[in-house]
Order: sequence, then C-alpha cells, then structure tokens
Amino acid sequence: MKFGICCGPGSFAVDSTDQPLETIPRMMDVLQASGADYVEFSAGAVSPEEPEERFETLRAAMAPYPLRVETFNSFIPGHYRITGPDVRIERVLGYCEIALRRCQALGGAVVVLGSSGARRRPEGFDAELAERQFIEFCRELGPIASETGIVIAIEPLNRKEDNLLNSVADGIRLVDLVGHPSIQLLADLYHISQEKEPMENVAMAGSRLRHTHCADLGRMAPGFALEGEEDFLGFFRSLRRAGYDARCSFEGILTDIKAQSGPLLRILRQRWAESA
Repeated sequence: MKFGICCGPGSFAVDSTDQPLETIPRMMDVLQASGADYVEFSAGAVSPEEPEERFETLRAAMAPYPLRVETFNSFIPGHYRITGPDVRIERVLGYCEIALRRCQALGGAVVVLGSSGARRRPEGFDAELAERQFIEFCRELGPIASETGIVIAIEPLNRKEDNLLNSVADGIRLVDLVGHPSIQLLADLYHISQEKEPMENVAMAGSRLRHTHCADLGRMAPGFALEGEEDFLGFFRSLRRAGYDARCSFEGILTDIKAQSGPLLRILRQRWAESA
C-alpha cells in the first residue's frame, strides 16, 4: 500500500504574504522527509479557470521532485452543476477535459469525484431524476477520463455533506449502473464512520475500489485524536478482503504539517502491517 497526504501549496504558507506557488519547495521538502509515497492535491490547483501560464508555472515548480501528485480531490466546483434544473452538461464536461489533462501532466492516476457542491440534489428536486443525471454525467465523463488514462473514483459522502450518495453500498450500485471502466469507487473511512456503515461493504466493493481516504477520530491526523483511535484495522482488513492495496491518503485536519506528517504516515503503515 502506498500512503499519501492531501494538501497543496497553500497548506504550507507561513503567513498571508506567502504566495502558494512559492511554497512548493517547502511543501515537497516536508513531504519527502515525512516518507510520503505520493501527494494528493485539490483539483483546484489545476483548475481550467486558471490561465495556462499559471499551470505551467506549477508544473515547472513540481518537476524537480521525484514525489508525484498521483491523486486529486475536489474535482468539480459547485457552480458547475451536474444535478438539478440548471445542468449544462457540455460546459461541465469541457471543464473536466481540461482539468483531467492538467492532472495527468502532474502525474495524476486517480481523480476523486466527491464534489458535493456540484452533485448535491437541490432542495425539492426529484431524487430519482438527480440520480439519473449523475449516472448520465458519469457515462459521458468516462471516455474523457479514459483518453487521459485517469480513473474517476466516485466518493460517497456522509449525509451532512451530501444527499445523493452516502454509502459505499450505494457507490457499488451506481458504479455498476454507469458501467464504464474509468468510473470506479473510493472508500473514505471518515464518511463510513460518520454513517456507521458496515465494513463488510468495503470488502464487497472488490475491484471497483480505486482509491481510499482515512482520518482519525474527529478527522484528525492518525495518532493525534484527542481520545481513542479510529478503526484503521477494521478498514484495512476490509480493504485486504477486497483485494485492494493501491493508495490511501490522509484527508483531514493538520495542525502542524511539518510535525505531524511523518508520525501519521508511520501509524498508517503500522496499522496496515498489523491488518495482514
């Protein structure tokens, strides 16, 4: 299993005068020293709404480092609706095509489709229609992702954040309905815990699983929860039963990235070894 950390250049700003791209050397030095196997960025870092020149500056700044941005989250901004009465699917797909090309250029292999702002069903909107819209969008997105060699991992989110897709079990069903090899599934321990979903569902996901997220209790960095520990062992055992051992990113609260990155990765690797 490869372990990474969700962060970005802005995470390493010391004060308000720091420009995100200028913090990349600081970020990469910390992550490499921590033992991270890869980095996970927000797709906002490669947003098509940013000029090509800025993206090329980002790519040039990342190029000297062996650590790659293999995964991206927060794929689609909320103003690019994919459910509801105001969907303009060609506009959204155009955004996605440019974003995916930029993700690929930085080493991206998986892009996470959580994006509750874009997919969340508007209040009063028909639930079945919203699901059909989401499925149709994913079917249109699949060939675009395939052209870049990127897999889209649909992320179930807890019901405080989303009202469309809240469980790994629902994710399994939707991935099967979409029926495209480039549209697969993510399992996030935080959302599973929030929804009190059985770990058995993670095992049932099998080969659909293409990415995972985790965090400790309170969405803290592993080993830094105020009390107790999240069920990493149960989660990892279920991933092993699913035949999954690709990547797992910490996604949560870091109060001191430099001090916490190394310890959290060591704990995750230890729990993974213990789950065998």
